[in-house]
Amino acid sequence: MKLNMPDGASVDYEVVGSGRPLMLLHGLALNRSIWKPVARLFRDERLFILPDIRGQGKSTLGKANGSLVQIADDLVRLLDHLKIEKTAIGGHSMGGYIALAFAKNHVNRVSSIALITSNARADSADKRAARIEEAGKILQEGIEPFADAMAVKLTRHLSTQARVRKILLKTEPEGLSNILKAIANRENNLGLIASLPFPMMAIFGKDDQIAPVGIDVEIERAVPAVKLVRLPGVGHMPMFEASLTLGALLMTLE
Repeated sequence: MKLNMPDGASVDYEVVGSGRPLMLLHGLALNRSIWKPVARLFRDERLFILPDIRGQGKSTLGKANGSLVQIADDLVRLLDHLKIEKTAIGGHSMGGYIALAFAKNHVNRVSSIALITSNARADSADKRAARIEEAGKILQEGIEPFADAMAVKLTRHLSTQARVRKILLKTEPEGLSNILKAIANRENNLGLIASLPFPMMAIFGKDDQIAPVGIDVEIERAVPAVKLVRLPGVGHMPMFEASLTLGALLMTLE
């Protein structure tokens, strides 16, 4: 299904299952298909809202402005369209950044949040510059070099690497370039998560090669009541590497 945005973009999405709503947001250069293993297992327990983020998957870019706030506003329009007042949100990696941008501007629409191999800090100056450089390089070189490098970082499991690479290669360079700029420009939300008025969960893979070292402890210090989970033998893609475990955790979200 598609929902048109005021600026000409369209957001492609699926709604699966029944029960209390749970919106799942995919990570960088991925799409909503990463959530299908979890949605299939738990479709009788929750109503899954699975969007492709603007400029990724089957969603079009429109007049994108390199902003996570714009993407969060897309998702509010989607909830309005579906007549859903409040939802739990699970955000994978980049999807976690979007979830926090959503919560900052639309806190009354959120019942709980799970950050999945994600974090709440802003990029350092060096990391920000590297992302901006990568955004330009992708427009010049295409998606394949990025996909090759990223797949091996996302997981150590060879079969999952191949699976992820196929998804990465479907990403349009323009959409990826836009979202890289949006991530580079994101705010530090460590203060935000300490003030959120709803439950929060943070899920990490012990073998993750992408999430910053120590970010789990950093989140726990900011939010002492956070439900913090570290999954053994799991990298940056728990929805593939530990679908049942991840899904069971997400089912506990309010």
